[in-house]
Amino acid sequence: EKETQPPRRYGQSRLIKKMKDLGVGTKSTRHHTIEKLYDRGYIEDDPPQPTALAEAVVEATEAFADLVVSEEMTAQLERDMTAIAEGEATLEEVTAESREMLESVFAELRESREEIGDHLRESLKADRELGPCPECGETLLVRQSGRGSYFVGCDGFPDCRFTLPLPGTGEPLVLEDVCEEHDTHHVKMLAGRDTFVHGCPRCAADAADESEDRPIGACPDCGDEHGGELAIKELRSGSRLVGCTRYPDCEYSLPLPRRGEIETVDQYCEEHDLPELHVHDGDDDPWELGCPICNYREYQAEQAIDDLEDVRGIGEATAEKLQDAGVDSPDDLRDADPESLADQLQGVTADQLRDWQGQLAG
Repeated sequence: EKETQPPRRYGQSRLIKKMKDLGVGTKSTRHHTIEKLYDRGYIEDDPPQPTALAEAVVEATEAFADLVVSEEMTAQLERDMTAIAEGEATLEEVTAESREMLESVFAELRESREEIGDHLRESLKADRELGPCPECGETLLVRQSGRGSYFVGCDGFPDCRFTLPLPGTGEPLVLEDVCEEHDTHHVKMLAGRDTFVHGCPRCAADAADESEDRPIGACPDCGDEHGGELAIKELRSGSRLVGCTRYPDCEYSLPLPRRGEIETVDQYCEEHDLPELHVHDGDDDPWELGCPICNYREYQAEQAIDDLEDVRGIGEATAEKLQDAGVDSPDDLRDADPESLADQLQGVTADQLRDWQGQLAG
């Protein structure tokens, strides 16, 4: 007997069409809404699927303020905005109706805030669990320090102080994949287009502990005066770099790719007297990274933002809109107020402007 199959997941194009059918968002905002869901860890993979964080938020709002997760509420607000634009309703009328609806929602949330908080804390804790602590047997969790960096810590703290570092780029997402050796979940670092899978944090730390620094030449900052050397280093966070052997007295360092075997070859950089590096990743020809100092200089030059169109997400048409609004350069964009500028731009949201400003700040 043929089994009933679950409906196939919505790809991004079908999801955007469904949003249109429901009256959610506009042509210019639907794609950005999906990007925001990825960036905030509410969906992952492609076709997109909800994370445990998303499910916890939806469960809490369905239980205590179901209007918030109703597409009808969003669609009604969109219809109201359209009615104002087409002269079919006044701002005062729409504002009064919206205020009444939102006051009802906030009243429900205030009444249930303790229950919502308890539900989210338990759900989010489950979403951060990695596996057993090797020192005490309690659960390892993804934690965040007071300075905002992420790390792995034991749920038995302060009695157990076992910790592991995580990469400094992105926001960690616990995956379903589990390391057979350590019974520990793998971690993905959400960083927009630079998202990557970190893997098992215990494996990364073990690999770094077992590795040895590989000196490649004199440190340009302290080599002449103090004899410091540059070496290829593998960090417990899974990152790799070329750094000075006198660290922390000398903090000179250059980033290296996270993946692939790094080989030093016989060709040397004439300017820096360092061997060129090749990165082997798979069966393809190696990536000829070259001199690490020269390579990083080239990378910085490529990442430099000199014009508006150098900002990821700004094309020729959007750059013209910005210029018409008095934003002629990246510096102007960096200093602009997102809310005020968004009011002057058709099809550009304040969140998009903040994202672009974030690129300039980086």
